[in-house]
Amino acid sequence: MPLPATHSLGTMKAFVLSMLPLALVAAEPLAMEIRYDRPPSAKKGGSSGDFMGAATDFPTSNWESQAQPVGNGRLGAMVFGQPFKERIQFNDITLWTGGENLSGEYDVNEFGCYQNFGDLFIETTASGAAASSPPVGRCTSGQEPFTAAEGPASAGDNDASSKWCIEHGGKEVIWQTELPAAKTITRYAFTSANDVPDRDPRSWRLEGSADGKTWGLLHELKDQPSFTGRGETRSFELPIGAKRPALRHYRLTFTPNPGVPHFQLAEIVLGDPPGLPKGYHRALDLATGIQRVSWQADGENFLRETFASHADDLIVVNYRSSGKLSGRLRLAGAHGEATRASTASLSFTGTLSNGLRYDALLSARADGGSIGIDADTLVFRDVSALTLLLSGATDYAMDPAKNFRSGLDPRAVNTTKTRAALDRKYDELRSRHVSEFAKRMGRVAFEVGTPQKGDIKARLDAYRQGTEDPALEALMFHYGRYLLLSSSRHSLPANLQGLWNDNNKPAWYSDYHTNINLQMNYWQAEPANLADCATPLHDWVMASIPGSRAATVKAFGDKTPGWTMRTSVNPFGGNGWQWNLPASAWLARHFWESYAFSGDAAFLEKKAFPIFRDVSEFWLDHLIEKNGLLLVPKAWSPEHGPREDGVAHDQQIVWDLFTFTLEAASELQKNGTLLDEQTNDLVKRIAAARTKLLGPQIGSWGQIMEWTTERPELEKSGHRHTSHLYAVYPGNQISLTGTPDLAKAAAVSLEARGSSGDSRRSWTWAWRTALWARLGDGDKARSMIRGLLTYNTLDNLFTTHPPFQIDGNLGITAGICEMLLQSHAGDLAILPTLPQGWPDGSFRGLRARGGFEVDAAWKSGRLRSATVRSLLGKELVLRLPGNPAKVSITGPGGKTVELSATNGVIRFPSTRGGSYTVRLP
Repeated sequence: MPLPATHSLGTMKAFVLSMLPLALVAAEPLAMEIRYDRPPSAKKGGSSGDFMGAATDFPTSNWESQAQPVGNGRLGAMVFGQPFKERIQFNDITLWTGGENLSGEYDVNEFGCYQNFGDLFIETTASGAAASSPPVGRCTSGQEPFTAAEGPASAGDNDASSKWCIEHGGKEVIWQTELPAAKTITRYAFTSANDVPDRDPRSWRLEGSADGKTWGLLHELKDQPSFTGRGETRSFELPIGAKRPALRHYRLTFTPNPGVPHFQLAEIVLGDPPGLPKGYHRALDLATGIQRVSWQADGENFLRETFASHADDLIVVNYRSSGKLSGRLRLAGAHGEATRASTASLSFTGTLSNGLRYDALLSARADGGSIGIDADTLVFRDVSALTLLLSGATDYAMDPAKNFRSGLDPRAVNTTKTRAALDRKYDELRSRHVSEFAKRMGRVAFEVGTPQKGDIKARLDAYRQGTEDPALEALMFHYGRYLLLSSSRHSLPANLQGLWNDNNKPAWYSDYHTNINLQMNYWQAEPANLADCATPLHDWVMASIPGSRAATVKAFGDKTPGWTMRTSVNPFGGNGWQWNLPASAWLARHFWESYAFSGDAAFLEKKAFPIFRDVSEFWLDHLIEKNGLLLVPKAWSPEHGPREDGVAHDQQIVWDLFTFTLEAASELQKNGTLLDEQTNDLVKRIAAARTKLLGPQIGSWGQIMEWTTERPELEKSGHRHTSHLYAVYPGNQISLTGTPDLAKAAAVSLEARGSSGDSRRSWTWAWRTALWARLGDGDKARSMIRGLLTYNTLDNLFTTHPPFQIDGNLGITAGICEMLLQSHAGDLAILPTLPQGWPDGSFRGLRARGGFEVDAAWKSGRLRSATVRSLLGKELVLRLPGNPAKVSITGPGGKTVELSATNGVIRFPSTRGGSYTVRLP
């Protein structure tokens, strides 16, 4: 069944435009594009590492709200899109401090945290850049920056959204710079920073020196008014008749403002302030994984493309102009490393506190012109195009038997990859990347509505004011797929920030949180047709078992069978913070889901079932019996309320574990696997225990009880977690068709949680989207999407807890999948909860349990047609919107039959590889 032509044409249009040598971004937004028509703008100060507490007014940073992400699953980068002085901050998902963490504490040293790798700066000084580029200065008066990101370099990055900010301590503030060559200064300029005007400079003097020792006064101003606006640039002329020698050394001495402890400036420029480019666009093309910045200046066209290639395992940057480019390249590590320059390359290397070795290597190749060395930078002159290859590597290995070390030299790894890539021209590197990336992104299509006019900031602002933009909601769906594909491929799984991080002490250490966040990252993997992206999760769980088993035995006794985890886990199997006893059972579900969708018998037998067996043994040993019922002792409803026996969350997860373990044993036997006597005995014990588990209870006001004791003040508190509704989603113990009374009670509980206060968290909206979809209310599910975009989405579409957490981005895609296709209740339900706000649309390539892939199109809220491809040849049990009594099915060979529904479903056998088109009367 073909999709509407607008989708394929829109994607092709984005690809064709990106292939043009110096093409500007299309004037109208494309369905798979996150586009800006302006450079990054300022937000409140701060960085993502400033937050480690309750949801308050978090100072959103420019990095997390404005830059755009690229990634290949191991390497990632945040591209700012500044035309003249670009910053590309990069990461390797394995760059972690910490280790096995035997203490179980949550300590930044022993447990460790995810690290920032460093920055690549591309400074343009050729035609079109500016009359003057901001110089790099230093604070010679000794005051330390207020935060790590607010040093004097921020006053020379050509970015008004960053700033130099210090506490002056009552001393004069001295900014000093040494220019590459002597220069006559006739004017200079300041740009005001984003915080209060009282911090702006009011009195200062400018001095110059030929040798950096003897200084002469060039200009002095006192008692100047504060700037009238934030990001405002003011120029100051030197007096007529003043001495204007060509000098290399300049310094500015600022007098502290009385009664104001801070001093700040966004930019300092010696000479004319930079001009604004014309025709500026920057866009992230989700279909191809390429970030693109284009502009015009001085009659020339400029284009810079950045992508993280999985095919070549490098970050690639291509910078070209219709004229000539000159400038310099800087590579800066995030741990104070010394950068080394050699022929056409920059590098640094280091070792973290846990002994993990790492290395970064940048290689540059020019078309025309030249590349030379100036101290620790590369200088390029008169080139028509510049291709940069950035590689980062560590000696981490996801293998506990090797103590999580590969034994490989990171420098050798980088050198090998870079040499191979240097043998390929840019067009080949780009083609290899696009071919590999677009194939996976293109597995699924989803369209509702036409994108609104304007860049993403304008669309978001209008949406937050109530404007309808269903295409923006579809864009969030695509963005979630893009981010999972970009952060989970062939290394560690996506952490709390995917793989993008600008801080060496990020919030919650960017760890693996096992009480919802890690699991939510992967809810979409199977239904959104990115099952291969779940492999890093499976590999990490298996690599974490020895460390988790040791921690379990240490906490619960030598005779404790099986294993489980604490709430926080690192890449070395180290467990930290509070015990989250159902963690291993919840993670085991992801192994079951992989089998349920794929039917991979070898995966079930070799990888999944051993985990099911071990974790089930832990729970058989751990459960207690009261009044004939089995209860989880001292359970918790994360992160809410008191601990007590039999909390709904834990009971539901254990029921879920026992259920899919029994199903897995049955599947193994069907597939011809003989279970040994010990396993057969275990299966009998699990079956007996499941019948005695305390199940979901309905309380006095019609709700699913969160605890065995009613606590309405907590149940109606608006808490962010909906842990007691696990059985609705991602579990399936409660369903509309199987347990309608419990489903009704679940809706009462979900309504009582509300959607304000603590409920306004990025991942909360995503979970509730899926819950409302499973409970049959498409309009409420869609209102959760609107809540996410209105309250917890930043201007670059990153979702914020706060601060930025990727689970909201990844989880909302899963929630939308549930609105379009469900397969958890024993049937395949197409458009089970279509909201009124999506009257017309289509999707292609969503996957369902049992090995089915589905396309569908609808008009005026009514399903027009659907196609189901059977990958395993299992019986197809269809549930269609409106519960039609009869449908026409066209199967392989073009034969059409009319089938009748029984109990709301249509059943018919399918053949492996067969395609079935469904049409309603």
